[in-house]
Amino acid sequence: MKTLLGALALGIATLALPSAADAGATLERVLKEKKLVVGVATWNKFVALNPLTNKYEGFIADDILNMEAATGIKVEFVNTSWGGLIAGLQAGKWDIIMTGMGATPERATAVAFSEPYGFISATAMLKADNPAKTREDLDKPGNIISTVAGTSQQKFSQRVFKNAKVVGYPDTAAAVLEVMQGRATAYMGDSVSNANREKERPKEVRNLIFTDTEWNSLNHAVRYEDLDLLTFVNTYIRTMKLRGWYKELATKWELPPELATGPN
Repeated sequence: MKTLLGALALGIATLALPSAADAGATLERVLKEKKLVVGVATWNKFVALNPLTNKYEGFIADDILNMEAATGIKVEFVNTSWGGLIAGLQAGKWDIIMTGMGATPERATAVAFSEPYGFISATAMLKADNPAKTREDLDKPGNIISTVAGTSQQKFSQRVFKNAKVVGYPDTAAAVLEVMQGRATAYMGDSVSNANREKERPKEVRNLIFTDTEWNSLNHAVRYEDLDLLTFVNTYIRTMKLRGWYKELATKWELPPELATGPN
């Protein structure tokens, strides 16, 4: 009887797995060729090419390679700019975006997002000698808040800062430089990157965390016609969450523990 029940359970599990016969075009090719093309953009400690080893390293890179080992599907990394990720996906240059893109209603009009595997919040990077302790301390006439144009941090800043001027810059380096050179009071960025900056340059900058901040999730993204591929990836994410894998990765890469747990 036990043998029969085991065989039935195995049969049900097998039927639940996608096959080349019932999968959509992209997943069918991925399963047949055992190859998944992944679009990424550089993010320090998350996914970045090590010039010494010529291999990708970081929280997300480790997760991608872990999925490769678990499924037997070889992953091909294609590096691009953050601004080119969605356009490249829609043009068929890669099968999926796996680089730490946050799910937003605006982006969801163009791509379908996976379940979240990580969480970040909006924080302020200040000069180390800035005495500000709250967001209200920063929200004063004459103060400038630098952000990266088009990001969720910019939109959050535009909503909550009523007196300080919010200015968007084309990239992170330019926005951070405004603070370092004294032209901006604070840079509003993500909690992980700002925590890393404080750790790397504690005598120069500090990371101000707000109690009433805004949280964003980290997700993978596919074309809407590839929802079966999304189901495949979501199964992996759920399994790894239950195994505590993302907490392990946060510890390994010395990232804030709330990256894996979120606001709770």
